[in-house]
Amino acid sequence: EPTLAWHPSVRLYEIRDRASGVSLAHFYMDLFPREGKYTHAAAFPMIVGHRRADGRYEQPVSAIVANFTPPSTDRPSLLKHGGVRPQIETLFHEFGHILHMSLSRAEFARFSAAETEWDFVEAPSQIMEHWVWEPNVLRRFARHFRTGEALPADLIERMRDARYQNIGLRMTRQIFFGMVDLALHATDSPPDLDVATRESYAVTQLPYPEGTFMLAGFDHLMGGYDAGYYGYLWAEVIGDDLWSRFEEEGTTDPGVGRTYRKAILEPNGSRSGDEMVLDFLGREASTETFLRTRGLPAAVPAAVPGAVSAEARART
Repeated sequence: EPTLAWHPSVRLYEIRDRASGVSLAHFYMDLFPREGKYTHAAAFPMIVGHRRADGRYEQPVSAIVANFTPPSTDRPSLLKHGGVRPQIETLFHEFGHILHMSLSRAEFARFSAAETEWDFVEAPSQIMEHWVWEPNVLRRFARHFRTGEALPADLIERMRDARYQNIGLRMTRQIFFGMVDLALHATDSPPDLDVATRESYAVTQLPYPEGTFMLAGFDHLMGGYDAGYYGYLWAEVIGDDLWSRFEEEGTTDPGVGRTYRKAILEPNGSRSGDEMVLDFLGREASTETFLRTRGLPAAVPAAVPGAVSAEARART
């Protein structure tokens, strides 16, 4: 409701348990640009869930902050599905963080609000991106804004076929960012600011653009992901593996969703990522789904071990 928010365009929503009707959490959606606003897209905890001294559970409150195409006088806000800046995929990604924060039932605030291991924290957000590509999900919301016509099945199939086009460039970009981040934080000496030039060619085999300085625009270095950017790609592997169970049992199956909620979202940081994956999948995580969906061979699926814990207040 606009009257309960910091701007008229912001909306407040409540999450309720479908079976019991019990209110679980609230979240804000601040989706459109305005002067002086944060220019990226992220999910932020505002009130962190925890067990209070009186025994009641403090309801989480969180917010998605983004800068999507605003509505105009003759049309609603129309979001891009794919491309360089996929707005629908971004919205689902950030909503994955919202679910992680909102459905946490960790006893202590320190282990709530998506406070898992640094390289697991993006798994619950990146798994959500898969639903953006599911035909039965797309048919629920992807319609012509004037006629109400749903996306044709053949167009959805072409979209799905093109999902991983040029995936090699995207992967090398993520590896490059992760390597630059780690190189800058791997020594106590003053940082070598030429590291981006060297790592760029080493990873991508493409010449570094002359006259540019990518570190000046690498927001995550100053946004809480310092020495942890590699976790995006690492967690993508885990998120894809978690998705494999939905593939097997039904991508919108309520039973699998409830199990995912109990095994992954509710424990939050009170259990290790390895334990939660084992609980949900019945085995250790592997790279098989990640490689298969990108058309890469997976002769020997490699286990994904646990890693270092770190605080994260804003998940982007």
